[in-house]
Amino acid sequence: MRALELNYDGFIEKNIIPFGINVDHIPSKSAWAKVINIKKLQMLSDYNPLGEVAKAYGVFLEKLNASGRANILINEKGKIQWVETYEISEIPDFKEVLSKISEL
Repeated sequence: MRALELNYDGFIEKNIIPFGINVDHIPSKSAWAKVINIKKLQMLSDYNPLGEVAKAYGVFLEKLNASGRANILINEKGKIQWVETYEISEIPDFKEVLSKISEL
């Protein structure tokens, strides 16, 4: 989430609203956001029912009972334009995401 926060303005310049979502509940997300200095990024909770959004987008990891790491670009009509998944230990390259936006 910190990497997404650091690239937030680049998304806004392209008229894209970035947000982070995972299965942590809201009090945990709020505390974590303060620790990692999240000021702009919206961090959404997919806690209840657990992983419903991640399951809908095919990125829920049943073995971990958690959402996987992925970037998903969705247009204003709700259509998925691009998906890239990552290993949990991998930090996504948001410059790659910004370049994909330019290609769409």
